[in-house]
Amino acid sequence: MMLIRILRGLRARDDERGVALAAVIGIGAVLMIVLSLVVATATSGATKATTDTNYNKAIAAAYAGLSDYQGRLAADNAYVKYGVRTAFSSTSTYTADPANKAFGTAKDGSWANVVGSTDQSYRYEVDNSDYSTTGKVRLRVTGKAGATTRTIVVDLRGDGFVNYLYFTNYESQDPSLTNAGCVSNHRNDDDWSSSSSCEAVTFASGDVLDGPVRSNDVITACGATFNSSVQDTGPADFFYTSKATTIDSACRSSTKFIGGKIKNVGTLPMPSTNANMKQEARTDIPEKVAKPGCLYTGPTSITFLAGGKMRVVSPWTISTQVKGNANGSAIAPGPGNDALCGSVAALRGTGAVVPTLPANLVYVQSVPSTVGDPNYWASSATPSGTVNGTVNAGSPVYCQQTVKSGTSTSSDYGNGLGYPLNGEFTGTRGDAGYYGCRSGDAFVSGSFGGQMTLAAENFLYVTGNIVYQNGRTSDDMLGLVGQKAVSVYNPVSCSSYSGWSNTVCNTGSSSYSTNTAPTKNIEIDAAIASNLGTFNVQNSQYGSNLGILTIYGSIAQQFRGSVRTSYGNGLLTGYAKAYSYDSRLKSSAPPKFLQPVSTTYGVTTETESATAFRADGTPTGK
Repeated sequence: MMLIRILRGLRARDDERGVALAAVIGIGAVLMIVLSLVVATATSGATKATTDTNYNKAIAAAYAGLSDYQGRLAADNAYVKYGVRTAFSSTSTYTADPANKAFGTAKDGSWANVVGSTDQSYRYEVDNSDYSTTGKVRLRVTGKAGATTRTIVVDLRGDGFVNYLYFTNYESQDPSLTNAGCVSNHRNDDDWSSSSSCEAVTFASGDVLDGPVRSNDVITACGATFNSSVQDTGPADFFYTSKATTIDSACRSSTKFIGGKIKNVGTLPMPSTNANMKQEARTDIPEKVAKPGCLYTGPTSITFLAGGKMRVVSPWTISTQVKGNANGSAIAPGPGNDALCGSVAALRGTGAVVPTLPANLVYVQSVPSTVGDPNYWASSATPSGTVNGTVNAGSPVYCQQTVKSGTSTSSDYGNGLGYPLNGEFTGTRGDAGYYGCRSGDAFVSGSFGGQMTLAAENFLYVTGNIVYQNGRTSDDMLGLVGQKAVSVYNPVSCSSYSGWSNTVCNTGSSSYSTNTAPTKNIEIDAAIASNLGTFNVQNSQYGSNLGILTIYGSIAQQFRGSVRTSYGNGLLTGYAKAYSYDSRLKSSAPPKFLQPVSTTYGVTTETESATAFRADGTPTGK
């Protein structure tokens, strides 16, 4: 309308027609520029809105991919082995999973669609190179929306046993070790009974736990101090104070939860065996075991030495690495690695001195009974010649079943390493239980340097201090796994017997029993686990007060273990607890350490990185 009025005004002035035409053209040009700017601005705004939407939707797609991978790991812990090799994961080993479209890596390759979306998708790359040693999986996820892609990189770690200073499945003791005539039940199980179920061990006055605590049971406490979080399967902010169902108000008020009230959580299941750890000494499955560790057979002594070394004595060992035994196949000798594991001659003599295994695992197995196994021994055979440190100096292994269990028996037996001591009280279990001459027992002590896990098929005895050679803030990290128990060595002699055939050593007086090789105020720096048994002090009810047991690391066990006994007459035996959590275990773990049967995987670190793929699937090379 404005243009029409201008034209009419110009027509009224015929004497200035040339000037009018120029003016009309100029004004029209200006108006066209203004209109084009308006259109351009509107178009630009629409484009920017679309771009912003895709930018946000792309990162949401990346997080959807992260959630998908976490869900797959939670459903199957072994899913960590699946993937496709890329520059990001060049040092990893994989099994293909063609059904998972998120493993696309090429131009025009597959992307997995975000559930419920028609324009969002993702793909991910898995770096599992550190999983076997630290339990960590690194994941790079690229999300796509339209022509926009964004990438995140996260470190994932399962909710493992080392996440807790103190983890137990049952709050009661192992009845197979205590010879108690009771049944193992969780306190909140329907079949728990005050008359038949084993009694829980109490977190008592003087117990200070400086780290997170978790139980698949319901804890019992009276006067203890918990400086960090406490989680169990009972009601929130609830704990028992004794075997009775009534709560002692004095116990409740004297128990301190500095890290907050007890939280209710689900269970973290213990594996039924640690035998899968033995495969880490196999040489024929490089896709699973890139760096085989060492296998020792029968009772084995390992003493950690200065300079990150260890002395290993293992009289029954024939082959330190093997191949086979997958799906029932025969086991055969591996190529051997004397530099890593020690020569058989040295192992069966004064001991092989070798470096601690770098980021690897040592497994001590019982003597195999299968003919054809490279470490097989006939039932009547024993190692010949003199074995270092036997029960009687200069004598070989003894495998008699009679033991020093009371006044009526006195026959010797020995495992070739000096256990049991002369005159040591071993109860009625003897060679069939403690110090079995063919058992996969490890006897461990010393100043440790390196990163290694040591696992035993039977018992693991801590025979002296185990401390980190380079200090608690160094890279030193040790794992100790005893399938039946990890026990602080505490041999005793008995002078007062009772019971059938005089096989029970009396308790309640320091005159009844004596600690024969005590280590007072002992320290253990390690992540400790017993998948079938317990962490305890051997003979904790006998002898005298041994001072303080210091743990720096973590403890995971099927059953609670006793480390101290307090008698009504004032007698204290065993050790007081001083347990501190090694905070490095929040983000790392000893190499190839014991893992739960199933777990959830949480993010420990997260960052957005340079985009890994373009929208057409082409790798960016970043």
